Amino acid sequence: MHILRSFVLSSFFLLNISPYVLGSVDAGQNYRRQARETSETSEPAPASSASAPQRTTSLARATGSDTPASQSTGRNGASSSATTRAKATFVDPRLPPGGVAIQTPVTTSGSQYYKIGQKITFGWNYTSLIVSPSAVNVEAFCSGNSQTYTIAQNLSIAKPSVIWDTGLFQPQNGQPPLAMGTYTLLIYDEKSAATAIPVAGNLAPFNGFRFGMYTPRPYTPLADFECPTCDTSSATALDTVAIRILVLFSTLFSLSFGLFFTFLP
Repeated sequence: MHILRSFVLSSFFLLNISPYVLGSVDAGQNYRRQARETSETSEPAPASSASAPQRTTSLARATGSDTPASQSTGRNGASSSATTRAKATFVDPRLPPGGVAIQTPVTTSGSQYYKIGQKITFGWNYTSLIVSPSAVNVEAFCSGNSQTYTIAQNLSIAKPSVIWDTGLFQPQNGQPPLAMGTYTLLIYDEKSAATAIPVAGNLAPFNGFRFGMYTPRPYTPLADFECPTCDTSSATALDTVAIRILVLFSTLFSLSFGLFFTFLP
C-alpha cells in the first residue's frame, strides 16, 4: 500500500512539472534554431565570388595598369596595331635633296622662245629621290609683271610631263593675261611650297629653267615697215663725223709723206 501511494504521488509530481520541462526544451531548441539561421544569413559570400576581383586586380597589375584586364587588353591591342604601321623612311641628312632634270625642251640647244597662243611641252626626270611626293605643282613665274601662272596642280609623280596650251589658258583670281617676257618654270611638292627649304632625299623646289614668251605682230610689207628703234638723224650725224675723220687722216698722211721726201739728202 505504501508503494502504491508513493507511485501515485510520483506520477502526480511528474504530471505537474512536465509542461515546464518540455517548454524549456522547446525554448532551447528554438534558441539554437534561431542562432543557426542568424549565423547563416550573416555569413560572408563564398570565397570563389570574393576572389574574382582579386584575380582581376592581380592581372591588371601584371599588365602594368590599374584598369581591368579587358581594358588593358584593348590598349595592348591598339599598341600592337600601331607597331605594325609602316615606319617613316630614314634619310641620311648627308644625302643631297631630290631634284628635277628637264628633258623637254632640250636645254643644251640654247634659249627657248615660245609664241603666246601655242602649246608648250615640258618633260623632266626626278633625281636622287628617296621619299617621293604623291603629286607636284607646275607653275610659270613671269618676271615682267611678277605674276605666277598655274600650269598644272596635283600632277601625279608617275607622269613627269605636261602640255601647256597658252592659247586656251585663262588666268585666275584677277591675274593679267600672259605677257611678253622671261618666264621661270617652277616644280615643287604639292604639300610644300615653291620657296621651301630643300631636305635630304625629298624633292627640292625646282626653278632652274627659263624661257621667253612673245606676242607676234601682224605681217607688214617691207615698203611700209618702220623701224621703231632706228633714228635717221643719228645715222646722218654719224656719217658726217666719219667723213671728217677720214679727210683729216688723209691730209696728215699726205703732208707727212711730202715732208719726208723734201728733207731727204
